[in-house]
Amino acid sequence: MSQSSSTPPAGQAEITAFVRDCWQRTRAARPLPVVVLLGRPGSGKTHALDHLARQGARFLTARVDFGPRGAQRPYETARHLAFLLARKHDSVHAPRFPRLMLGLLAVSIAPLSRDSRVVARRELKEALNSARSGELAQTAESAAEAIESLGLVPSGIPVPLPLLAGLLLRGVRRLPSSAAFNPFLKSALKSFGNDSAQAGFDALIDLNHLHHSDIPDDARDVDRILCKAFLDDLGAAFAGGDRLYNCLVLLDNIGSPHGTPFLELLCDLRQERASRGAYDPLLVVATGATTRVLPESADGSGNGNGTGLRLFAPGQLSYGAWRPRPEAPPPSWWCPVLLRDLTETEVAREAGEYEAARHDATGRPAARVLRSTAPLVHRLTYGHPWSVSTLHAFLAGIREGGPTDEDLRGLLQAHPQGAPPDPSLAEVIRRRLLSGFTSDQRQAATFVAAARTPRAAVNAGLLNDRPEHARDTLMRELRDRLWLSARVPEDAHTRGGRGPSGYLLPSRRPDSSRATDHTYDEQPVLHPWLRLLLLDELAEVPGGSVDRWNRLHGDLARWHKDQHQPLDELYHLLANNQLDTVVGHFLAQLNAGDLVPWLRELYHVTAAPMYTVHLSDASPQRLAGELAHDYAPRAYADPARGRPLAELCAALWLAGDPRRRLPAGAPELNHKIGAMFRQVAMVADADAASLLAEAVRYTD
Repeated sequence: MSQSSSTPPAGQAEITAFVRDCWQRTRAARPLPVVVLLGRPGSGKTHALDHLARQGARFLTARVDFGPRGAQRPYETARHLAFLLARKHDSVHAPRFPRLMLGLLAVSIAPLSRDSRVVARRELKEALNSARSGELAQTAESAAEAIESLGLVPSGIPVPLPLLAGLLLRGVRRLPSSAAFNPFLKSALKSFGNDSAQAGFDALIDLNHLHHSDIPDDARDVDRILCKAFLDDLGAAFAGGDRLYNCLVLLDNIGSPHGTPFLELLCDLRQERASRGAYDPLLVVATGATTRVLPESADGSGNGNGTGLRLFAPGQLSYGAWRPRPEAPPPSWWCPVLLRDLTETEVAREAGEYEAARHDATGRPAARVLRSTAPLVHRLTYGHPWSVSTLHAFLAGIREGGPTDEDLRGLLQAHPQGAPPDPSLAEVIRRRLLSGFTSDQRQAATFVAAARTPRAAVNAGLLNDRPEHARDTLMRELRDRLWLSARVPEDAHTRGGRGPSGYLLPSRRPDSSRATDHTYDEQPVLHPWLRLLLLDELAEVPGGSVDRWNRLHGDLARWHKDQHQPLDELYHLLANNQLDTVVGHFLAQLNAGDLVPWLRELYHVTAAPMYTVHLSDASPQRLAGELAHDYAPRAYADPARGRPLAELCAALWLAGDPRRRLPAGAPELNHKIGAMFRQVAMVADADAASLLAEAVRYTD
């Protein structure tokens, strides 16, 4: 995604506005959220942090990527953030961290005497003096200056303690052996001892003992003490009220074992401070690829995400929504935001920006052909940001004149790097989208994709012969990695027709005569883009086969029959090419006085997946006739009623795949579908008007 420094990534303007609102300081200190950007792989999480890092480059901003780092304790994260925030900035005075500095020096020295407090105090003072006056400290300070000036501190690398001490100790005079510290350090020491310098020394000695203990609870106490010192230092640095912006901390990949513990401790400390009416100036924006980065609630309640937290959509974000009671702390310090997919308009805009950036990089005239592919790219990917960018990059390199309809129909089977055995474009994308899944989980996911809903796949026993680990963990992985979503309404809008989406949704309370209406339910489904890719894998050789395809859909059809769900049974029968059975069902229902429920069921059943090997390079309009002839011979033999309905079902079945709805401006199948609707309307017994109105959606 090519974006200027001032333009938010596509689909993230609301998030940027919310972060900026929280980033700006107000007269009175206020609670600040831990904003967690949640999204599937490739949803734009890192792009969001890149943009925010550019926006905050001249201010107090720190960025840490937890992904490549080893084991990291919360206090080590605070240490790293302090180093990044304390560097010199051109336009703002950097904060100092005397409390954290003293605490870090206390834990960095050898174990102090446990037998005598007097001896321990002397050892501590000597260690503190040597840290400032010794040649090593001077070398560390010089190294810290050099690293800072050259910008050599990558955000994902821990900062060695000597370099950190050199930076934090800059400008502090030699520590005297007595307790008469200069004001800069005396206040810090008192904060450890409840306003007593002597007690502060004792607290640092205790901190040293805790750090060198083998007891896990002692280690947690060390983390708590040092992270509290970090927040206290920040609060003191911002107490003057002359700063325009808070500190902005960007944390990437907090799903690592050390990312979430730091944030949980931060929120715990904030809750303590809030009880005293104190708030820190730290605005955290973090990213995670799974809802497991969020804290678990006691009862597992919430929005079906396994936590008790509300997931915000970008359009719902505001400071007031996160903190509904301005006189009180927020209900939770966490503010999880689910990144959204791009709209068709945003996909078209991305296409134009990609071509403009390509022109700037190569000097060639902008081709201006990708905008015309935006409808297909959006319908395929449902606006998944990384997939959109990947398809744009591939389509831009096909040919000078732009991709043809044949290129677009075979888009996912093409080989970006060359010819077989190089992976196809579909396989390249699958690997990215399914990163984090084991090979067994991925194979099990292809079985789940065969079913209309993942729940049906599990209940029908499709995973029974899968390895135990994959069978037991797949559904949780799909949920936690945000690959489950609400179902898209099935109607003309999803088959290339014009008009609104969802106009055929049944009422919440169907009448008793249609109490078994299952054309729409609220069970989550696989994200349509991932499901399409998995279905393609299920059908492709060497991993897929027609025998496996037929067996899975046959098992699902029998299970739905046993569950008295005839429409879903027909759905899987159609996936196994039993078009004659489907046409017979709808032909028998043409006598209804109201055909709107009939239409709803027709779209529901003809949304069945199609085994791609059965398709040819012929136009989709011609294919509809061939499918009707080959797979619905009994209906096709009746030219008055059966044949038009068979060709209508076949055309709608084909149109379920966006690659068959070309060209984008006037899909060839639209003419076929509209014509067949009109022919079927001529033989309908009572409600021809509903069918004629549906034909208009494809022909006007």
